[in-house]
Amino acid sequence: NPGRTHRFYTGKPVLPFGYGLSYTQFKYTPISNVRDGEGPVSLDRVRAMLADTEAKGHTFPSLKALDTEAPLVTYAINVTNTGSVDSDDAVLGFVVPPGAGSNGVPLQSLYGFDRVHVPAGQTVTVELYPSLLDFTYVNSEGKREVLAGEYTFRFGVKETHQHGQGFAEHRITVA
Repeated sequence: NPGRTHRFYTGKPVLPFGYGLSYTQFKYTPISNVRDGEGPVSLDRVRAMLADTEAKGHTFPSLKALDTEAPLVTYAINVTNTGSVDSDDAVLGFVVPPGAGSNGVPLQSLYGFDRVHVPAGQTVTVELYPSLLDFTYVNSEGKREVLAGEYTFRFGVKETHQHGQGFAEHRITVA
């Protein structure tokens, strides 16, 4: 990838970011999302955090502010080892924002990951959740803004699914 990250590169990569194989196979099943059936997710807490940051004369929210805020969505993903070999798996969580790939909005961002050991034939649950900042982007003037619309949350790397590795996705709307 000539000088670009997985967030902005639109060409065909030799290997996609996060690509990896295993001696076994995995299946990912999202088993919970605190927002299922509740309608659009409100971005009011994100707007308030950005307004507070700007009022303090800062351009980036403090880590304390980010750490004390509960996530807008939380995912629990069952990772099942469907093969015959015990193995570790690195579960990657990606977010694809609305308008991905245009006007400076990244194609995707890694928002979380967890490495777990999964014995053959067993299932382990992983919890991943995006930060409030994952629902924002930096505009052409360098100012962070809320980005409303449909988000896609991906677990794993789609290109590895054909090789027996885990992949799942879920969409939500935020307003």
